[in-house]
This record gives sequence, structure tokens and C-alpha cells, in this order.
Amino acid sequence: MKIAVIGQSLFGQEVYCHLRKEGHEVVGVFTVPDKDGKADPLGLEAEKDGVPVFKFSRWRAKGQALPDVVAKYQALGAELNVLPFCSQFIPMEIISAPRHGSIIYHPSLLPRHRGASAINWTLIHGDKKGGFSIFWADDGLDTGDLLLQKECEVLPDDTVSTLYNRFL
Repeated sequence: MKIAVIGQSLFGQEVYCHLRKEGHEVVGVFTVPDKDGKADPLGLEAEKDGVPVFKFSRWRAKGQALPDVVAKYQALGAELNVLPFCSQFIPMEIISAPRHGSIIYHPSLLPRHRGASAINWTLIHGDKKGGFSIFWADDGLDTGDLLLQKECEVLPDDTVSTLYNRFL
């Protein structure tokens, strides 16, 4: 399957590597611009494999998708978008473009802890259970229909790092 990966960070890199290992054709990676001269790990990994990497600081302006960004995305012919750790709002023209839609990973048991820093909020609120959700992207913030959820116990000595690693 032709997949576009839209995300960032080490987690995005891990998802990308897993997709490639499973034999999926990653046709493009969309990640954040370099920061202080340092490239994002997801983009670096894709570049090593010769996969096209696009670094956009934004996908839209004044609520409208940027035409040059949309054109670069559409030229890839993705059949599915996978969004691991995506901190940008992606236009619906991109979300709804692939034949199989777009799926997002979120490190909480949605609808609890929508938005940023979900693992932190799990710990701050003293939740007894944590987990992750994979869901279909829509035009809301972590509001799409659930595809999969897995939960785990939150232990008294857990940190963001220990929960993150347990969620993988």
C-alpha cells in the first residue's frame, strides 16, 4: 500500500521503520522544518532510504490549504495517510484525499486527554489506566472514530518515558 507519513520525532521514525519493515511503500514523509540546524529523526530516516521528505512550517494560511503544499502531497498518490505524533493541523483536503483515509496515533485513551502532552496529563491527573488510541482523522482535535485502543495500568513510579515505552 502507498502510504504518506505525516509526523515527527522518534516515535514518527519508529512508525515509519515499522511500516517499511512490513513491506508498505512509503511514498513521502511530511515533517517539521529543521530546528536550530537539527533535522527531525523521522525526516532523517526517510532521507536515508531515498524517500521524498517535505518540511512545511504550516499547511494552511487563514484557514485555507496552501496550494503548493497540497500539490506536492497529491503528486505522491498516497492510498493511506499515517499520522504519528503530528503537531500540525492538516487540511481536510489532505486528510480525505487517500482512498483508505487517514489514521492517527494518540497516546491516551480517547476521548480523555485530547490534544498535546497526553501522557503528561495522564500522570498529572493520577489516572489508574493509560493507553493509546488509533483513530480515523477528521476535522476536529483528536475527535475521529476509534479504530483501536489498548490500555495499560499506570504504576505509582511511572514517568512520561516509562509510559511512552509501554505504549509502543
